[in-house]
This record gives sequence, structure tokens and C-alpha cells, in this order.
Amino acid sequence: MKSVPVISICIPVYNSERMLKRCLLSAITQDFDSFEIVIVNDGSPGRNEEGQNCKKIVKLVQKEGKKLRKQMGLPPVSINYYEHSKNLGLLEARRTAVENACGQYICILDSDDTLLPDALKNLYEAAFSYGADIVQGKTEVFCADTEPASSLPTEDSVSQEIREKQEKRAQIILERYNNVYPGVLSGRAIFDGYMISQNHIGLLWAKLIRREIYLKALSHIPFSNLVMSEDFPQYFFISLEAQKYVGIEKCVYQYTIDTGISGNIKIDNLARWEKICTTANAFTIVFEAIKELPKNTFTQEEMDAIRLQSRSYLVNNLEALHHTVTDQLKPQARELLCEYWGKAFVETMEKAMEKTMNNSHG
Repeated sequence: MKSVPVISICIPVYNSERMLKRCLLSAITQDFDSFEIVIVNDGSPGRNEEGQNCKKIVKLVQKEGKKLRKQMGLPPVSINYYEHSKNLGLLEARRTAVENACGQYICILDSDDTLLPDALKNLYEAAFSYGADIVQGKTEVFCADTEPASSLPTEDSVSQEIREKQEKRAQIILERYNNVYPGVLSGRAIFDGYMISQNHIGLLWAKLIRREIYLKALSHIPFSNLVMSEDFPQYFFISLEAQKYVGIEKCVYQYTIDTGISGNIKIDNLARWEKICTTANAFTIVFEAIKELPKNTFTQEEMDAIRLQSRSYLVNNLEALHHTVTDQLKPQARELLCEYWGKAFVETMEKAMEKTMNNSHG
């Protein structure tokens, strides 16, 4: 009889075929003997440098992975492949993966990132020792097509400007993404630690999450073609449902900075800007779900923290409007932002930002 895996590594794929083999090999070569890999092709049209699509890459890596596992003296890894007929967004790709997973724990792995060696072993050791619902480790940063951010490139082929942008962004990411609570949180302290004191970050990767808890969280979230801030509604309810969190000091995850992506690139089309505006949808999901819960589920302090978080995300959108949207597009872009967040909310936050700016100059 086939044994049930302890961990399911869930990998959604959309237009990341160029990095997919690297991602898959980091999972397959984990020195751990009870896990599966669940891949969801979210209607991806992408191909790698050899012209191979997602399904072909998975098939080839699966074959290579069997040889590597044998050489390591480890049992083979089951790879289960699912495909959406069209792009549904990261939230729904993860939902498909988690619902079809068999493991006791879920390990989210984005298809352009990698797991560090012994990641599963280190995470599960903590999960088993404490009976945890969530285990969070630390993150390294990798600059695509170059080197890990800890030793950024100095080659002439990479311009000084790109290196400086990578260094700056890598440092910001390392500080933010390594917000890990160094110990145990129990019960409501998990949710309050995430939302109020912000003693750990709510990203889904670099974590093990008990599948039962993940499924409970997803039950609060309706079908959503969410393309921005997908982690927020998921971890909001995961942290609400979980009973024990453990943070560990070991690095388990390598996040990839794509050299072709920069927050400083000007936005000159509404389609791209609209993706940023859809951040509002993550909060719509949460506030609508809260209405369905018993009246006293959240304290006043918790509700204030949720509202503060939504204001923070809107401020980020407004800063992007002012600093990255071209002047010609700004009027239409602001109008679109008002459609998503609500005109009154946008105007209130604009006034608050203006007041803050005036006070700082005064």
C-alpha cells in the first residue's frame, strides 16, 4: 500500500518556465523521505529557453529526479501534475494544489524560487517537536541570472546600476521577509502577532502549514481571481485558525529577484496599473468574510489593526501612482484606483498623506 506523505510541496506555475527546472530540482533533492510534489499549471503559456512548456519540463525533471534520488539513497518522490484550462490567479492555483495534496503539512514553493538544502528536514523537525500548525523559517535572496544576494555580482556584464538596484532591493527584502518570531506562539497570539504586533510576516512560503488548517482558511475565501496580495487573505485566516506557531532561525527558502523587474519602472498602460489596484480585492475578501463570522470574533483592537493594514496597502498604491505611473496616465490611473478602493477612502488617505508630508516639511 502506498504510504501517505508527511509533506506536500505545492508549486503553482505561471510564466515562470525559465526558472522551473531549478525550482523542481531544489524540491526533488531534499534529504527527506516522506513528501510529494503537487504542481498546478495555472493556464501558463510560457516556455523555457529550449521551447519546453510546463508539462514537458515537469516530465523531464521527474525522470532526472528519479536518478538523483537513487544516487542519494532516498526513495522516489511522487509528482502530481494539475492544469487549469485558463489563468485563474495564484490564490486559486494554490487552492487547487492544497485540495489535491495528501500531506499532513503544506509547503508552498513559488516556481521561480527554491528550497534550500535540508529545508523540509529543518521545518518538519520543529513541526514534530512542538506539534505546530505553522512553522516559519528564514529566507535568502537570489538575483536571477547572477548570484545569491549575499555575494552580488561584480562582472562587467551586469551594469553598476542594476547591481545597486539589486543590492538595495535585496536588503529591503531580507529585512522584511525575515520577520520571524523566534519561538512559540499559541492560540490567538498567532493572529494578534501577525496583525497587531507584526512579530512575523504573513507570506506563505518559507513555512510549513498544517493542511487541515490551510483548508479551513480557504473555506472562508470564495473563488477569487486574485493577482495581487494573494497571501494576505490566506494567511489572515490561517493565523486565525492555527493553534501553535513556531519560528526557527534556520534559512529554508531562497527568494528570487528577477533582474527584469523593478519598482522604479514606469507604468504606462492601464492593464498593468489595474493589477496593482486589485490589491483592494484582498481586503474586500477579508471584510466580506468577517461579516459571515460571529459578531464578537474580533476585538476592537484587532478590527482597528485590520483597517490599519488596509490603509497601509492603499498608501502603497497611492505612492506607486505618484512615483511610477506616467504623468499622461495619472488621471485615468487615479480614477481606476478609486473604482477599486472607493473614492471616499482614496481621498481620505490622500489628505492624510498630504498632511503628513506638510508636517514633515514644517
